Amino acid sequence: MLMAFVGRLAQSWRDLVAEFMDPYRPELHYMRGPGPRWRERHPEG
Repeated sequence: MLMAFVGRLAQSWRDLVAEFMDPYRPELHYMRGPGPRWRERHPEG
């Protein structure tokens, strides 16, 4: 029983560390800025 608890605790710790160390950051890939339609409506001047 104690070993099962320790095993679950260790797995939870590994999951938590993996979540914080995950290099995937979708906000860096999908936020590309305004497109051509926006530039048509907001000319530089």
